[in-house]
Amino acid sequence: MFWDLFFRKTSMVCIDVGYRNIKVVEVSVRKNNNIFIENYGIVSTPPDCIKNGAIYDVERVLRVIKSVIREEGMKAKNAKIIMSGTNIITRIYMIDKQEGESEDFTIKNSMPNFLPVDINNYRVDYKVLQTVRENNKEKYKVFVTAVPRKILESYIEVLQGLDLKPLAVDIPANSTAKFFNREIYTKDMDEYYSKRRNRHKNVESDTFAVLDFGSETTIVNFLKDRILEFNKVILSGSSNIDNHIANEMNISLQEAERLKKTYGMTRPTSVSKRDHVITYGKVSSFIERLVRQIAKCFEFYIERCYGSPISKIFIIGGGSQLSGLDQYLYSVFKVPVYPIGLLNLKGVELRKNLDREKLNYLINSVGISL
Repeated sequence: MFWDLFFRKTSMVCIDVGYRNIKVVEVSVRKNNNIFIENYGIVSTPPDCIKNGAIYDVERVLRVIKSVIREEGMKAKNAKIIMSGTNIITRIYMIDKQEGESEDFTIKNSMPNFLPVDINNYRVDYKVLQTVRENNKEKYKVFVTAVPRKILESYIEVLQGLDLKPLAVDIPANSTAKFFNREIYTKDMDEYYSKRRNRHKNVESDTFAVLDFGSETTIVNFLKDRILEFNKVILSGSSNIDNHIANEMNISLQEAERLKKTYGMTRPTSVSKRDHVITYGKVSSFIERLVRQIAKCFEFYIERCYGSPISKIFIIGGGSQLSGLDQYLYSVFKVPVYPIGLLNLKGVELRKNLDREKLNYLINSVGISL
């Protein structure tokens, strides 16, 4: 939990405020920490309400969230919320251990020298990942998160305006890490890759990547022993593909999105329609550029963050459902790639008759409940 505002409850409303959609999930945490999804709703984010992660029009966002809670009949009295935005800073720093100083004192006093911001305007949290020895000097390997206070306050204001008991504010990277701290069912895909083990790297490592393909951003996470060690937000998302297709074909964004979902990265043939050829060209060129940026994150993590080789990749978010994306990533990184949804998580149950079509959009919303 990133910032606990009060104490943990077993039933809560979890809210994920994104650039394009707001996801609201009613969750109960039951015996053995199992999760029961009572209900959920997904609604478009009001236009011009969010900029660089900050909620500029709290009242409009509140009205939308309240309407979802009311229409879906959510009864929980507690709430958590997850922030979005590119101004959230996450870094790994190597900080020299100082004799005679406590770990906390050394790290906090080093922050102003490392963070490229005025630390007084940020809320800073850190986690010591390990202590390493380099050139006969002990160093703390520290994962640092810094959020502008104004952004944090805007999300707290939303929580306080819901007439629910506020429990916590979290960030996507931390929510993702919580989700993947549980056992993930990948049996069918394991069988698929076991037949192709001679085609990919035989990497023996407890380190894996989670790629969150959102509408406006792509978030790269690396977890070692299920602990988050690296996080990077890339300012490109699946909605950029819609824009490219719409501009090329002079069509609406809605029609462009439909074509993207229809064809994805499926290679056209000599008899394919024109819209398939154009869509494939725009989708594939965008994904190739994006994956080059992701690959740089892989290199940086291993070379600069003392990271271990990546043994597998999990892909989440609405953009992860792009046809052919998993196989393209497999061809580039040569490790198994698993598209993951809520039903892959051990200990998750859903209320009967819930629409399961959009469950893949809810991973972060459910993650903050843990």
